Amino acid sequence: MNIHENVSGNLENAVELTEKCEGDIIVLPELFTTGFTKHSSYFAENKYSGISFLTLKEISKKRKNLIIGGLTEENKGCGDKPFNTAVVYNSGKLTGKYRKIHLFKYGDEHLYYSAGDKIFTCKFERTKFKTKIGVMLCYDLRFPEMAREIMKQGAEIIFVPSNFPDERKEHWKTLLKARAIENLCYVAGVNAYEIHNNCIDGKFGNSACYDPWGNLVKGKTKCLKEGKIFEFELNIEKVRKIRNKYKFLDDVVIL
Repeated sequence: MNIHENVSGNLENAVELTEKCEGDIIVLPELFTTGFTKHSSYFAENKYSGISFLTLKEISKKRKNLIIGGLTEENKGCGDKPFNTAVVYNSGKLTGKYRKIHLFKYGDEHLYYSAGDKIFTCKFERTKFKTKIGVMLCYDLRFPEMAREIMKQGAEIIFVPSNFPDERKEHWKTLLKARAIENLCYVAGVNAYEIHNNCIDGKFGNSACYDPWGNLVKGKTKCLKEGKIFEFELNIEKVRKIRNKYKFLDDVVIL
């Protein structure tokens, strides 16, 4: 997505983009309603009445699919520092939410957002398959122990909504690939395309998906005015066959 510090405009773009998406799971970038902002408290929303929550709920209900989107969630315990949160809706029902654990201190994120303290995974079922997914956000990608814990909870796909800058795109690609190889799972990095607000201005892009063997998953790309849509087909049986044949994960030791 192209992201501006304009919640209503970003939500309108999100609706337009998701209407052009196919598939069982749709993932939007980290903080897709604003991008990183020093005005986080102003944009903080309540999960019951916030327009971003309600929009994601409606998209999921209408499409009868699972949707993941990053937004600013109010923090009643610290009104000035809300959470950088990824929410998950499945067919209109709130499945859960992940609050970013690793805040990007190099960019002063910790001054404007509160850190979460819980790993997030959830089951996802369709008539074709049953699986478990996990969610990380942007800077979390640099911490392999977090992806490892998600894997230990049974996840076969990890989604990473992000605002990861183009200048570190080689880090981005390498880290996504590494997390996939280490945990023998799919890892999909869903990045903003461009961000323009008072804190950030520039290109991001490079959304990508890697399979459990570390291969780049080839997909379809749709280029639109509002951004780009990447469509990937994931084979859950591939994860299970590789994990069954190469039992590397059985040798994980926590020291």
